[in-house]
Amino acid sequence: MNFFETMEYIGSFPKLGEPVTSLNRFASLLAKLNNPQDRLQYIHVAGTNGKGSIVRMLSETLRRAGYVTGEFTSPYIREWSERIRVNGVNIPKDSLTRIVEYVKPVFDMESTIYSQFELTTVIAFIYFASQNCDIVVLETGIGGLLDCTNVIKTTLLSVITSISFDHTAILGDSITAIAAQKAGIIKPGTVTVCYPDNPPEAERIILKTALLQKSDFAKPDLDKLKIIESGITGSVFKYKRREFELKMAGIHQVINALTAIEALESLRRLGFEKIKYSAIYEGLRSAYLHSRCQIIHDKPLIILDGAHNPDGMRSLAAFVRKICDSPKIARTVMIVGMREDKDFETALGEISRYIDTAICVDGFMPGTVSAGRLAKPFRRARVASVSEAVRLAMAIAGTDGMVVIGGSLYLAEALNKYMDTEFKLIDYELTSEYR
Repeated sequence: MNFFETMEYIGSFPKLGEPVTSLNRFASLLAKLNNPQDRLQYIHVAGTNGKGSIVRMLSETLRRAGYVTGEFTSPYIREWSERIRVNGVNIPKDSLTRIVEYVKPVFDMESTIYSQFELTTVIAFIYFASQNCDIVVLETGIGGLLDCTNVIKTTLLSVITSISFDHTAILGDSITAIAAQKAGIIKPGTVTVCYPDNPPEAERIILKTALLQKSDFAKPDLDKLKIIESGITGSVFKYKRREFELKMAGIHQVINALTAIEALESLRRLGFEKIKYSAIYEGLRSAYLHSRCQIIHDKPLIILDGAHNPDGMRSLAAFVRKICDSPKIARTVMIVGMREDKDFETALGEISRYIDTAICVDGFMPGTVSAGRLAKPFRRARVASVSEAVRLAMAIAGTDGMVVIGGSLYLAEALNKYMDTEFKLIDYELTSEYR
């Protein structure tokens, strides 16, 4: 197979496979491949929001501490291979092709219809094992209890991030039901680290599960947090009297960082003694993900974020509100597109009050909300095609305004092809006036 054929084969798998009621079928598949997952140790991360950010913070710290670190995330923003990384480097094309050639006969003999995520997880396990990773930071797909990543048996830490409403058709329509699914990754005799600002009913479920599994429970102490500075280029804060910096902007990222710090401190107590303060400091300072309050241009200021549910949009709204307080911002325009399976009305209600004009788009992927329905929560709104949205938003914002792009991680990918070169999704260095 060549790389094109490899990606074509991966793309032939459905986004959703057959309904899952247990992990037995996936475990059976891995057994036919000699159980590569059993040769690794894991930090397993589940939650509604913040998973990718916390995974990146943990991975960046661990590799700076000198550990060969695997990182598994989803979805991807730029290219498929960024989902599987070792020491910050995407899986190489030739490695991906070799692994797909190896697993293809096994998958082709199966009568079960596996999902693309299940295939991706298998590829990740095999690649991480081949690279002799000291530790793998493993993000769940949807949920946790019945997520295929939960087949692992060698978990060191279970990290539960922010819990809120999302994927309710699969996970349940209450916070307790969703929390129970997320807490399903907690294994006996491990350590559970919990995000410190979850709804009380979610934390009760997580704590109860940890107790039943005889898993030590830890969460950050918000009373020991002091935010020194927080702006659109990141944050500086003290936690337990030690200072840290973040490149990822937003107060929500500070809380994510506290969760990562507690996880790293727990891991150090488990024998990972190379995790020093200097590694945590550098890991947090360098950790970065695209489409998380990402600045991609100035004059007008353009902010790209993957907020796609009410909790994520609430965090984005807090970030936008902080910027709107600046006299440098004359008006705020939002390009928004969302999927039908999200609670878009509640999500947009979180941010609409800070938006002067919305540019509503649809059709950038299957199952999007019609642009006309998206327009309703906003004071002023325009309906536009994906191809014209950026130009229209920039024209309305002017050089002294701001454009916010949000509603789906896939929206950025769709808009990217219509942006001029200078607006490509890059790490944009802000001019001093915005610092």
